[in-house]
Amino acid sequence: MGIPGEELDGVYDALHFIEKVKTREWTSVPLGRTVAVIGAGNTAIDAVTQAKRLGAEHVIMVYRKTASEMPAYSYEFELAKHDGVEFAWQAAPVGIISDDEGKRITGLRCEKTDGSLQLFDIPCDMVIKAVGQTKMAAFFEKVLGVETDERGRVMVSESMQTTNPKVFAGGDCVNGGGEAVEAAQMGKLAAHGIHETLSGKKVEFAGASIKPIPSDHAHQH
Repeated sequence: MGIPGEELDGVYDALHFIEKVKTREWTSVPLGRTVAVIGAGNTAIDAVTQAKRLGAEHVIMVYRKTASEMPAYSYEFELAKHDGVEFAWQAAPVGIISDDEGKRITGLRCEKTDGSLQLFDIPCDMVIKAVGQTKMAAFFEKVLGVETDERGRVMVSESMQTTNPKVFAGGDCVNGGGEAVEAAQMGKLAAHGIHETLSGKKVEFAGASIKPIPSDHAHQH
């Protein structure tokens, strides 16, 4: 984020924190009494709900925009509210505060983005960063040579083939962010599409057929 105090002990990246949680080795998971999570995407939601359920007394989600502008899914937001997560809207972090010796986090300093530019502090002893994860639209277009739609999603046919016939895609880069089972379904469709492209033979299924996933940006080659 490029703000003072990021190097302090007690500042963690959200993916590192979630990775620790997934090991289920609870004693190895870092946890403060009051945790501030910076960001408002689905990763941030995951971090705040996990921190709350692990026993943090207070968990605050800090976001520089309003609630209506948060990128997380609405049902994820409802989950966080149900778990007792607190929210600081229109709050842009400008620094992480520590004690006089610089060894212990004491708060997160923020600036209001509502036009007042007011500075205020959120007392906390742990900060989790859940920002900076963006779509790699330039990589898709310039390196792989595949087309994306207006939202940066890779465009595919029903067989998950992109506009570059040699590239197939699925998962979040295609649907913009969905469930793991949806990505697995896309993987199956892509495997069948690749097989048909290389062999010229359509895959026949025993029993229930695998249906393509509806897409508002699908196209045909």
